[in-house]
Amino acid sequence: MMADKVIYAPEIRVFTYHLSLLRTTNLSDPDQPLELRSMIAYYVRLLADYGLLQNLLLEQLKLYIFSPLAILDTLLDKIDKSYSFIWWCKLKVCVWQLILETDIVDLLYYSVFRSDFEKTEAAKRRFLQLIHKPGKIGIQRVNLSPNYRGFFYPQYINDSYSFLLHVFHRQKLGKDGVNLSELAALRPPESFFTGTSSTLDEPLQTHLKHASWGTTILFSGFIDSPPGTLNEGKTLANQLLQNLLGLDSLETAPTFWASREFLGGFLYEYQDIDKRHPYGQILILLLFSEESKEKLNGVQWSLPELFLYERKIHQNYLDSREEYERASQDIETIEETIRTFPPNVAANLPPDLSEEELRSLKQEIKNLLDLSLRYSQRMRSLVTFENTIAINRQNYLNTLTRMEVKSQSNLTGWRDKANQIFGMFQGQIKADLVYLQQGERLLDTAINTIRGLVEIDQAERDRALEHQIQAAGVGIAVGAIVASTSPLLFEKPIAFPGKGNWGENWHPFTIAVLLSLGSSVVAWGLTKQLIRWGQNRRSRQHKTITRKPPNI
Repeated sequence: MMADKVIYAPEIRVFTYHLSLLRTTNLSDPDQPLELRSMIAYYVRLLADYGLLQNLLLEQLKLYIFSPLAILDTLLDKIDKSYSFIWWCKLKVCVWQLILETDIVDLLYYSVFRSDFEKTEAAKRRFLQLIHKPGKIGIQRVNLSPNYRGFFYPQYINDSYSFLLHVFHRQKLGKDGVNLSELAALRPPESFFTGTSSTLDEPLQTHLKHASWGTTILFSGFIDSPPGTLNEGKTLANQLLQNLLGLDSLETAPTFWASREFLGGFLYEYQDIDKRHPYGQILILLLFSEESKEKLNGVQWSLPELFLYERKIHQNYLDSREEYERASQDIETIEETIRTFPPNVAANLPPDLSEEELRSLKQEIKNLLDLSLRYSQRMRSLVTFENTIAINRQNYLNTLTRMEVKSQSNLTGWRDKANQIFGMFQGQIKADLVYLQQGERLLDTAINTIRGLVEIDQAERDRALEHQIQAAGVGIAVGAIVASTSPLLFEKPIAFPGKGNWGENWHPFTIAVLLSLGSSVVAWGLTKQLIRWGQNRRSRQHKTITRKPPNI
């Protein structure tokens, strides 16, 4: 059994992020915005699951109003005049009516989650005026059990909703020690890790899940005997992680990733960079001095921004892996299409395709053109992922610079992470793009090959059809000549061999037929020569223009 050690003044900071506009890689699907009211509905559920919502002043007022008899006994001893009691009842009835008519999500939308609350019309509502400075700076105080206090801080950073919840044990000498076995009380609820809640409407649940960037937990506390090295403190960090998550073992916890010094303490990072772990990213910070805690409090307002950039980089990389896998499957489809070409389309055989083969190749062209569009979209998405990582990597470094100035500390370990891990993500996506470009060329070659086969076969069919039309035209022309000259047959008798006047002169019908055929041949020859002369003339003019020297 694990020894029940003690940590002093423990505190937990949990960060969760959601994209405000969910863009799809498929051009046929519209982008999906995530409204502020939907986010507030999730935040309210998160606070309730954490056991913090009932500690807000609003919830205290609700319980207070809905249970007037419970507080009557405590107030009767203070009411010494009848008019004071009547005034108190009227006030409670008024506030009760206002609460019954107010939705908590709407209330938080207009007050707690608004930093400009005092400038809005909602500030004039009587009930909201009862709350002391709601939404003044976006921070609301909460309580968790008798020993823990805290606050939550919602923000909108760039294109994402950010939510920081900070819960800490009150620091008092001799009374701030907490057994490791009791740390499970600080464990965030499942709605935090999943980025959504099963109590919300189904469309919103799915939207929140897809829009989630992920979560980060920063747990910190003082220990009695500081370890001499980072490696010596890893065992204690593992114990803290296991107790915080309430796990029997670390098998289902995020794997240990790295350790570094941070603000004079030892920081241990747990996360999976190759996949999205159900518990997200967890940081365990062992503090050894009050100076380290003061520095941490000084930079904590930069932490939501820092972890947001890291979550976006990590999620974009994971999304790029999925997009690359889909593109690889498209390449396999292309290769399979090429392997199933008709066997009689080799270069040494005439392209004699059957009607079924020709129809099949035409359908393959349509399929490959559709695949080409989807493949181009996937490559565009990979380029977008790489650019997004590059932008957020620079934002991450800029935030670190501000934290270094604020805390007067060296954060080289964090910079090394940005340069190594994030650089590796970018390099992998660039390598994927180089490989997929070969697939794009293969796709273009397949489309052009099939299209060429169809065009060649179609040309052969058109030529055969042209010959049939020419034969039919000759037949029709001869028939027309015979039909037009047939009346001459009856002008005089036709002399056959053996007759007495045979060969003396030609029959008018024979003369008409021969003249018609001869004029047709002469007209055909002249027309052909005129067409050839026109083509040669245009060709000579084109060559003259092409060879004309440029003007100087």
